[in-house]
Amino acid sequence: MNGWMRSTVHWLRRPRSRGQALTELSLLLAALFLMTLGLHSFAPDMFAAYTIYVRGFYVVLGYPLG
Repeated sequence: MNGWMRSTVHWLRRPRSRGQALTELSLLLAALFLMTLGLHSFAPDMFAAYTIYVRGFYVVLGYPLG
């Protein structure tokens, strides 16, 4: 392991106070919640765009759309 990785692992394994651990957990959960909300909001549009792309690909190849 190089020095950069060793220092990162040491930082992750350092002792934390209860307040710091709770703050880090709260921030991680908030980030996870926001990512889930964003995915839930934009996934239908992304799927629709992908569907349009795939259908256009099949139209160009001359396959009938079922």
